[in-house]
Amino acid sequence: MTYEHTQYYEDQSIASVLADVARAHRILELEGHGDMSMGHLSYRDPFGRGLWLKRGNLALSEVEGDDFILIDFDGTVLEGTGLRHLEWPLHAEIMKARPDVNFVGHSHAHYSTVLGASEETLKPYNNHGVWFAYEGVPRFAETSHIITTVPLGVSAAKALGNAQAILLANHGIAFVGSTVAEVTLTGIFLEKAARFQVDLKASGFVPIEPDAEETKEKFDRIYPAKAQHNFWTFFNRRLERVEGVYGIGISPIALPPGI
Repeated sequence: MTYEHTQYYEDQSIASVLADVARAHRILELEGHGDMSMGHLSYRDPFGRGLWLKRGNLALSEVEGDDFILIDFDGTVLEGTGLRHLEWPLHAEIMKARPDVNFVGHSHAHYSTVLGASEETLKPYNNHGVWFAYEGVPRFAETSHIITTVPLGVSAAKALGNAQAILLANHGIAFVGSTVAEVTLTGIFLEKAARFQVDLKASGFVPIEPDAEETKEKFDRIYPAKAQHNFWTFFNRRLERVEGVYGIGISPIALPPGI
């Protein structure tokens, strides 16, 4: 376990982290990432055994803290019960390639998937796109299929490189973070930026791309650690309001005003 991992997990039990990861699933459902029972987040085991992956046959909106299985990096289930998602190699190979990553997400968020089904490159047209100013969002086009084999997982991780997210051609997205807040915001901001870009292109307006150096400075100004924590707590408050009305597992298409 690296020093960074030790620092992150120092005062947190696995159960408490998984409770946050479960909430991240449900937040992502509210923010447009839901697709029936598909989509999943994972958490690097702090003792080096592998990763905790959401069990299958659950919607993002239904995930609670005990809905995870521990698998090693070869996919063997070590703890927990339930279906192992077929796309476990995507999570395992990204974590193996990126020691800075403690959390990996995969979903079929609509607008991000629309972008990935084209040759469009995500641009920092709005503040959400600025989140990706430094490394951009690459596109993995080796296959449009789900990533169920180790070789495909290795290729996807290589295409991701040092980026925070990747478009999976005609399929969905993968996104990463060192903390649960970071991975959640990455997924949310990617979908918001993709939606803005799709709407901008559909409007017929001529897009104006901001200066690259200004965009990087903008990221540093608007997304420091304090702001990331603030946004994470905002989404948690919103989740609590929604679940206070509807309960866990319900993801209404249209929320009433004020929710």
